[in-house]
Amino acid sequence: MQLNAMAVLFKSLMGDVSGADVSKSFELMGKGMLGIFIVMVLIYGVIVMLNKSTGSKNTK
Repeated sequence: MQLNAMAVLFKSLMGDVSGADVSKSFELMGKGMLGIFIVMVLIYGVIVMLNKSTGSKNTK
């Protein structure tokens, strides 16, 4: 697997980076991005609800 080859080639100041470390970091990054997406959808929903409830009524 190419991911393991990249992880073996990388040496950090704190030591070697293993494939398990890389997969854990991708998992954590995915959870963070999912959380951001959920918050954005909630904010959009609140904006839509406020627009419908307080929108201007044009009666001519």
